[in-house]
Amino acid sequence: MNREHHLSKNIKMKYYLLTIILISILTNAFSQGNSIDSVIKVTKIKYPETGIVVGVFKNGKNSYYESGNRYKNGKAKLDSLTIFEIGSATKTFTGLLLAKEIAKGHFSKDDFLDLYLPDSVLLACNLQKRIKLTDLVSHQSGLPNLSSDKYLAELLTRDSKNPYRFVTEKYLYSILKHTDTLASYRTYQYNNYAFSLMGLIIEKRNHRDYELLVEDEILKPFNMSYTTFQIASNKQNRAGLYDQRGKVQDDIILNHVNPAGGLRSNAVDLLKYLKAHLQASEIREAVELTQLTYYHDLNKRIGLGWEITEEYFQKDGDTFGNSTLIRYSPKHDIAIVVLSNHQNGQLVRDIMDRVYDNLIK
Repeated sequence: MNREHHLSKNIKMKYYLLTIILISILTNAFSQGNSIDSVIKVTKIKYPETGIVVGVFKNGKNSYYESGNRYKNGKAKLDSLTIFEIGSATKTFTGLLLAKEIAKGHFSKDDFLDLYLPDSVLLACNLQKRIKLTDLVSHQSGLPNLSSDKYLAELLTRDSKNPYRFVTEKYLYSILKHTDTLASYRTYQYNNYAFSLMGLIIEKRNHRDYELLVEDEILKPFNMSYTTFQIASNKQNRAGLYDQRGKVQDDIILNHVNPAGGLRSNAVDLLKYLKAHLQASEIREAVELTQLTYYHDLNKRIGLGWEITEEYFQKDGDTFGNSTLIRYSPKHDIAIVVLSNHQNGQLVRDIMDRVYDNLIK
């Protein structure tokens, strides 16, 4: 009798413990969902006219959270397939293309820029054996940056809304011909020009347009069917374009600056892209090359297009009308995408940090 009572008591205790564990799991899952939802709700209250899409990969599953409409004063809701300009997040695609070329043996990560320049350009400048290809995509080349220099100022006089539309192959080479000093060589200087030049070099090496190489080497293998350099029509599921004050912006046209910021994409495709970095075995060597630190100082570590921390890799992207932030963490096996139909880099960073903190609890 005592023995049976003892066994019954043990069984009840086991059921009790299992119930507590189950409740704990469900509570954590529920609070996680509510917590991310609360981030979106707070954003909607604080920025009622801003449309936000967040994509999350965790525990082998994708989740999507949306707030607002595609257009101000519109009725069409944003969703996981809504297309945004992702701006400089494109730089990671260029970095991955370079890594794949290195993995194939077409380039070496120690190759200097001059190996891939036409003689007419190389002879006109004094840059021999100074700039590595990896310097171009880790923001330490010292070259003009097309962002805060005389070249951008000149381009803005041609078209204040789309200055980069005039950047051609000839224009990129012309800048090199007129560069004889590297003012910020081996120090961090964010550089759209260097990525544009890297795209041109990859293009010339393969005798194919950069845009087609991205499609064949990255978009098709990762099944990213919505991602493109083409401007979406107003009839498509696309986000509006607004600056931080809510003023309507034009579609960005980059021409030969596409390698620095020309892609359009959505949360579904960008999660596929990040998951490929977490999981892909066929491109493991190339991904590992992008994850190496090529530049570092007290404040920054930079890979091939990626910002690096101890826990994750990330890249932001701002155009005149949209903002993007993508992040993946091999340590926690998670990936996050944040997209905004207003140009507001600080907002997407705040959302990213709050979502990330929630996911790693």
